[in-house]
Amino acid sequence: MFTEMSRRDFFKKAGVLSAALALSGCGGDRAEERLVPFLRSPEEELAGVFTQYASLCRQCPAGCGILVSTMGGRAHKLEGNPRHPLNQGKLCARGQAGLQALYNPDRLVGPQARTGSTESFQSITWDDGLKRLTEALSAAASGPGSGAVLIYGGQLPDHTYGVAARLLAGLDGAGSDAGSAETDARPLVWNLHRALDGAGTLDAVAREIYGSTAAGLPFFDLASAEVVISFSADLFGTWLSPVYFGRAYGEMRRGRGVTRGYLAQVEPRLSATGVSADEWLAVPAGREAHVALCLGRVILDEGLAADSRPAGVDAVFQGVDARGLAAELGLSFERLVRLARVFGGSRAPLAIPGGGLGAAQNGADAMRTVMALNLLAGAHESTLAASPAKPAGSILATETVSTFAEVARAMDDMRSGSVDVLLVLDGDPLHDLPASSGFAEATANVGLIVDFSSFPTDTGEALAHLRLPAPTYLETWGYHLPQPGPGLAIVGAQQPVVRQLHDTRSPVDVLLAAAKGVGGRVAEVLPWENEVACLKDAVDGLRERTEASITTGDPEAFWARWQQYGGWWATQADTEMPAPRAVRPGLATAVPADAGVEQAGNGSTFLLRPFVSLTLGDGRHANQPWLHETPDPMTSVMWDTWVEIAPSSAERLGVSTGDIVRVTSSVGSVEAPIYVYRGIGPDVVAMPLGGGYRAYGRYAAGRGANVGDLIESVSGAEGELAWGVTRVTIEPTGVSKALATLEGSESTVVPEGL
Repeated sequence: MFTEMSRRDFFKKAGVLSAALALSGCGGDRAEERLVPFLRSPEEELAGVFTQYASLCRQCPAGCGILVSTMGGRAHKLEGNPRHPLNQGKLCARGQAGLQALYNPDRLVGPQARTGSTESFQSITWDDGLKRLTEALSAAASGPGSGAVLIYGGQLPDHTYGVAARLLAGLDGAGSDAGSAETDARPLVWNLHRALDGAGTLDAVAREIYGSTAAGLPFFDLASAEVVISFSADLFGTWLSPVYFGRAYGEMRRGRGVTRGYLAQVEPRLSATGVSADEWLAVPAGREAHVALCLGRVILDEGLAADSRPAGVDAVFQGVDARGLAAELGLSFERLVRLARVFGGSRAPLAIPGGGLGAAQNGADAMRTVMALNLLAGAHESTLAASPAKPAGSILATETVSTFAEVARAMDDMRSGSVDVLLVLDGDPLHDLPASSGFAEATANVGLIVDFSSFPTDTGEALAHLRLPAPTYLETWGYHLPQPGPGLAIVGAQQPVVRQLHDTRSPVDVLLAAAKGVGGRVAEVLPWENEVACLKDAVDGLRERTEASITTGDPEAFWARWQQYGGWWATQADTEMPAPRAVRPGLATAVPADAGVEQAGNGSTFLLRPFVSLTLGDGRHANQPWLHETPDPMTSVMWDTWVEIAPSSAERLGVSTGDIVRVTSSVGSVEAPIYVYRGIGPDVVAMPLGGGYRAYGRYAAGRGANVGDLIESVSGAEGELAWGVTRVTIEPTGVSKALATLEGSESTVVPEGL
């Protein structure tokens, strides 16, 4: 804990020094950096007055800017940074709960090593831990071939990703320019949250349509849109950047003084976005893109297509029997005609291809179809824009999410014995990967497994040989380039806001120290003494930009303001959306009626629809009790995993809310209580991610069920996981319990007319 020290002595000694003590070399020397608070730097704190520091939220991949209110050396409150263009002062519940990661009672307090073949760990020194890691990496660097070191991260900060990629490239014998997105030496970044977002498939489809010059995900300008149709994108829940979409939705609703924006949601399970929408179109799972086909056909038939639409886009919707397809979907054709007229007649239409489109094996075709609807209606002239190009900078790396095919290849590499060292820089693969991927079995042949988590994860407890715990994001440095962003180039700044509570070290500092110990080409590609030096070098190139939030040629002044403001951002859009290519035959192929998911629902067999918990995410927040206590917005359930089932299905099975059922797929089985939910079809059951930990601290261990234990490893579009094709059976156990709900009843708030 903190050493007792008077306020006067503290400032005399430290001068408001950095909370993070960066590692420098294997000897463990610490480099100190001055913190720069938001707006102005006080000469010293005033008793009873908060000092605010700008930083970044790392509770999800979005990367919102935050202000941290501190007093007496402790962080007290997290809020949104009003300067940051992404969230403009807004922050979600998960972001505000970040203090419970910092002050979690179950954090690891220092490095540990497993003792012999036993299940227990003993404390070691950092010198010992670095020695073991360096020796393992040195052996891997001298071994034949590549792939001897595997780095996993569920959610890696951009600078950590860049350093890890350079380390892998150096171990593989690449030159000093290694570590870019173009190299094959990349960390494995994947978890079920990233898979359910569908960003990888969307990125691939966007590059097909707009060319390789399109930088990352398209920018969906929700704030400027008049009519929006969201296809299984939970914009206000967990999809990509929910705080940004929520803020932009508010602007859309105000209509910029012209007209109030209109939102329609197409999805098989009623989400928080569906409740907020003007209308919800309930469709069978896997059939969302068929609605886009119907709308496009009507737009063509009524002459509403944009004159600027690219050549060939009409072919996507040719041969579509819109009336017959609407009947198949259980939707009124007249309703679709009305929506098509509103969408096609709008000056600023926008169709958003959400992650739910990637649930089936035809996910890429589904996303192409929705993007083709955008082109048909002329959205590329008003509400679609390119993500800004990566700003100039020497090593501004950006995290790249892996495909599930890459995950499968990594499992094969471990099984074959070709992986000597596994570094788990973030996340918990034993919990985060589907059990059907065989991660636990695959690691049996790995010589050294190092877990860098701040907490006792399932992976660390069961499999790791060495634990080198990292500080939390409120105790260390970083930068982030948000994807998708708000149309401006942004490099968000993360800085420590308190001194490190425990004997932890940043993974970047550990990797830099290990690289120095390995020497040779590995040391060449990672020349920095510590994390701060690496970051300064990374962002220094931003000083060349003139149309930006920080305009100074002084490196130290730039670094100080970058921290003070919470980042750097352009003050005008970098690029406009490239002209879409002529739609080639097959590029946006219409989804055939039989290519979706074959519906279940016969008796006790259902299609499983996993979804990301609004509070727990994929489970990384399951050790934060504030978020367990936050009611789910659709069911108000807390502290549990539940199975959502339609009233008619529940009646057929003879179950009601609170009854424990056994959910079984071809790969596993879990038990969870039923929640009778009117916002889901009779052929589907839905379950939230986030539960089922064996470890991860007192608030997570033994609570709920892990939906990943049920999901089949089926490859879909673009090598991604077809996470929505798993079929399950529901079997009552005869046991019931009272669910913890806000309302204390089975009632579900359903929009009028559903």
